[in-house]
Amino acid sequence: MASGHRTSFEPNAVPHPGATVLEYLDFHGWSQRDLARRSGLTPKTISEICNGRAPITPPTALSFEKVFQRPAHLWLNLQRHFDEAEARRRELDKSPNWSEWARKFPLSEMKRLKFSLPAGHSDADSLLNFFGVSSPESWNSVWKASAVAYRQTRKFRTREECIAAWVREAEIVARELDVAEFDEQRLRSSLDELRHLTRKRADEIMDPVQRICAGAGVAVVLVPELRNTGISGCARWLTDKKALVGLTLRYKTDDQLWFTLFHEIGHILLHRNKRSFVVDNAAEDLSDRVIDPEMQQYEAEASRFSADTLIPPRALSDFIRKEAFTNDSIHDFAEIVGVGPGIVVGRLQREGLLARHQGNALKQKLHSSFTDER
Repeated sequence: MASGHRTSFEPNAVPHPGATVLEYLDFHGWSQRDLARRSGLTPKTISEICNGRAPITPPTALSFEKVFQRPAHLWLNLQRHFDEAEARRRELDKSPNWSEWARKFPLSEMKRLKFSLPAGHSDADSLLNFFGVSSPESWNSVWKASAVAYRQTRKFRTREECIAAWVREAEIVARELDVAEFDEQRLRSSLDELRHLTRKRADEIMDPVQRICAGAGVAVVLVPELRNTGISGCARWLTDKKALVGLTLRYKTDDQLWFTLFHEIGHILLHRNKRSFVVDNAAEDLSDRVIDPEMQQYEAEASRFSADTLIPPRALSDFIRKEAFTNDSIHDFAEIVGVGPGIVVGRLQREGLLARHQGNALKQKLHSSFTDER
């Protein structure tokens, strides 16, 4: 028989447990007032439950267990499923604003570079899961609380969302490494072993670098650069006892990669109590603009640490005085000091003793395949 009462039906909706209470009342032939008498609850409470305006609480579930001979956990599970569905519905109502937030991130590029994005979610949910936050507002709070200090090159326009995505991927990759507690003395004593690795083929260095640094409490990871970041590397304290060095192949030569690695190690050793999170993009020189003026000193100190660790200053001064910068002389000098010849070329270029195009045959080229086995 047709009825003038129209009922809306949502196929994916989870009903309020009050609907089940009504089914049991109908089965027993009881009224809501009968249930109130049997359960000891007020008629108002029973009415609100049956009309979906009040929840089934644990005491109510225990009462219904006795009245309907159905366990309390059944009623509580019905309530839990309903509450979860309602929370998801309210979250879905926010999705238009969340989608606008998600569009600020380079999702297509992140997927192409195989970032750790969960599958089977909307763009916004995928990003929230990726960052480990519950909402765009909480993402903003977490990122701002990181107090990141970073440099910005004049050549590139950076976007905070892109930088945050790269940093987060570095953190996720770092979690996969077995890293000891930080040991400053062990890290310092490992520097010479690290610099001698500059003589190896570039595609052979990541495993020993990660092993050496992990033994001293530093997770070293290589993550492809995202556009609009200009990142060459970052140094971050993940915990009080674990540090992270993240690297990219922004400049695509071995000398820049090594300079950046030692630069970030310099931040960890020299600035632990001053800056816990630094993103760098100034591996080529010190002319890039520093967003935080206080960082100028720290950047200069980290760069000096890197340069002097890679090539002993006195040996470099003796070599420079000879003013003979041929490929052969550079190669011989590199043999003497125990570093790759590309390291020497890069240093001479930074000092202005070689033009940017000179000596590059002695550098090792780094290709995208270098990061394929992250």
